Amino acid sequence: MNEILLEFAGRQADAGATQLPETYRQLAVNAAFHLKTRTAGSAVSSQVQDVSDFRLNLKKGRIVFVPAEGPEIAAEAQVIGTYSDDGSWMWAWGHPDVPVEMQQAAWAVQQFGERQEIEELLSRGGAIDAARLAEFQAICAYISDADGVFMGPHGAGGQVAVCYYLGDQLEGLLGG
Repeated sequence: MNEILLEFAGRQADAGATQLPETYRQLAVNAAFHLKTRTAGSAVSSQVQDVSDFRLNLKKGRIVFVPAEGPEIAAEAQVIGTYSDDGSWMWAWGHPDVPVEMQQAAWAVQQFGERQEIEELLSRGGAIDAARLAEFQAICAYISDADGVFMGPHGAGGQVAVCYYLGDQLEGLLGG
């Protein structure tokens, strides 16, 4: 089982949960709450939402946010997936252009869906709306203990969705 998923289960148990979410709706609600509380009042989170540019290094697993004012912000990153201009989504775990090392958080979501029999998390991609896109991002952040999520344009048209990690939790999650 994915180390990120094992760590997620441990975090849930430590928080007093006696079972993991068993439905998509339950998972999406928990994830939205987690992401909202994680980013609430975060200076970095508010700066990330107003960046003028970003650089995503798929080989190093890093993202650098370039705000309109102030210093650049660097963080570890995982790709959640891509969202095309036509409204189609593709999870990073199914994307041929995303290196395996950058797919681990997305793989944890897919494995969680498989383990809990949550059908909405098992498809490689397809047409989705903005609400489902936000849910997918929050779910990936929740499971991988991300500090936030970000969407920005990628070179082939459309956008790339990323989880970012400001501390060293990603290293621990990936067994490094």
